[in-house]
Amino acid sequence: MPGLHQPLKNEHPHEKVTEIFRRHWDVYRKVIEHDYMSHKAAYGRLHEILNSEIDWPFSFADLACGDAYWTSRSLKDTNVSEYTGIDLSEWALSVAEKELESLPVEHRLITGDFEDFDTLIDIPPDVVWIGLSVHHLEADKKGDFIKKVRETLPEDGVYMIYEPTLTKGETRATYFDRFSDIVKHTWIGLTPEELDIIFEHVRKFDIPEQPSDWIRLGREAGFRTADEVYTDPTGLYSLFKYK
Repeated sequence: MPGLHQPLKNEHPHEKVTEIFRRHWDVYRKVIEHDYMSHKAAYGRLHEILNSEIDWPFSFADLACGDAYWTSRSLKDTNVSEYTGIDLSEWALSVAEKELESLPVEHRLITGDFEDFDTLIDIPPDVVWIGLSVHHLEADKKGDFIKKVRETLPEDGVYMIYEPTLTKGETRATYFDRFSDIVKHTWIGLTPEELDIIFEHVRKFDIPEQPSDWIRLGREAGFRTADEVYTDPTGLYSLFKYK
């Protein structure tokens, strides 16, 4: 998952980020293969929205793109004309290069922090997508980032995110309890050691928000509409669309 390495940007040099990402790669692949975080449905919803709402050639920015496995698949048979992926890990981007071979559009892969995307992309994209990474920011930083996206997008641009969400009255601590209970009972394809890696990451770095707060942050950033357009069956994650 992109979030396994993204929070390390301020604590470790580039080489350490890549080392940690590669060490956790097998865990990431198993989570993806078993679809424990509902990637298939979430990216299917992304595909549906791109096809139903954007009927012109569009440029697509994939922030904290990781290996671009699901994004490359969700963009097939859409009007995408250009793809830009940004990630801290050069090794992940080398894998993304291979994944993107099946997507017949111009693409660029850039090593960098997703928060700095506006300084890394010369021409504003029509669509900005980020999955399972914005929740690593504190609430005020989330707001700053979403505002930056709004100011970067063209008037008819679209911003979409797939992020963890709190239930009503839930706190970060009780979210972790709910997450742990669900994972222990359903992520049965992972070893105890692999589960420990997941739990440590979520405990240290995940800062989920109420769906209403994800929506509020979008409206405060200046988006005209902000909607929750998909929720995974566990209720742990939701996809939000801002226009």
